[in-house]
Amino acid sequence: MFRIIGVFLLFLGSVFGLEPSYQLKLENNIIDVNYVENRLLVGTDFGEVIEVKFEKEFENITKKVVLKLPDISNFFGDFYPPKVFSVDFLEGRLLVNSEGSEGAKNLFVFKEQLEKLPIALNIKKAAFVDKDKIFLGLMSNEILLYDLKDSKILYQKQLSEATFSDFTLSEDKKYFLVSCESGILYYGKTLNGEILKEFSGLNKDNVYEAKMGFQGSDIVIIAAGQDRKVGVYFGNRMQDYTKEADFLVYSVGLSLDGKIGAYMKNEMSDIAVFEINGGKEMAILKGHKNLLNSIIFIDDKNIVSAEDGKNILFWKLP
Repeated sequence: MFRIIGVFLLFLGSVFGLEPSYQLKLENNIIDVNYVENRLLVGTDFGEVIEVKFEKEFENITKKVVLKLPDISNFFGDFYPPKVFSVDFLEGRLLVNSEGSEGAKNLFVFKEQLEKLPIALNIKKAAFVDKDKIFLGLMSNEILLYDLKDSKILYQKQLSEATFSDFTLSEDKKYFLVSCESGILYYGKTLNGEILKEFSGLNKDNVYEAKMGFQGSDIVIIAAGQDRKVGVYFGNRMQDYTKEADFLVYSVGLSLDGKIGAYMKNEMSDIAVFEINGGKEMAILKGHKNLLNSIIFIDDKNIVSAEDGKNILFWKLP
């Protein structure tokens, strides 16, 4: 009998208490992490964009600084490195949204030279749509599409009076999903700003971020709530539901096929991995020491997570 119990507990430990397969420690604090074109791009609080590359199964992990932004100044004339708020990459070019002098924001495109874009707006996040257009989310909860070639705004749209939190684009860049302070999620078309659907009701407070995937043609959304709830929305096929966390949910992740989700489970920043269809937990990932800011599915078996500190953790699911 005791042997059976021991084997059962060992089984639970192997499924629900996974440790990272690798931990990468940076020299400065992490602000943003993006996975694009088989690389991680990390923005830090020291004006850096760091490229992290790895082979299949997280082998041969390497890092290098690909951009160091010039120092900025505060109202007292003191100079210091800017925070990098968001990073994107397309066709050899970096798009970098960073802190500017005296409380402003700077938006840069970098390939061989650093080009500052003439946009004087309070930008929270920026992403490439294609080589000529970028999608921006503003602190005022406005979205806009900007033409790089002609240096003009193609559209600018106010979503609500609530404070902006985050956005994500679909893999093909055709659709956006915006999260904000109201708990409402806005799903729409990137090229014209048309809102196709509002998702609401699961989170009653600020949604820090949301991710989307697709099960066939049906959209799946996972939302990180300040109300300690993870919201899971389906376009049409299944009933929406929530999962309770033990702390504010600062970060969530979703596999591209929309079948596996992950979220920050507690104040120790343990990560719960679960089946989207039904909500069954698959694993608990333990290893972070600071609050999470990113959970990224490389595929349905490999996850990368980063914290408001210096550590990036790499996980292999069983």
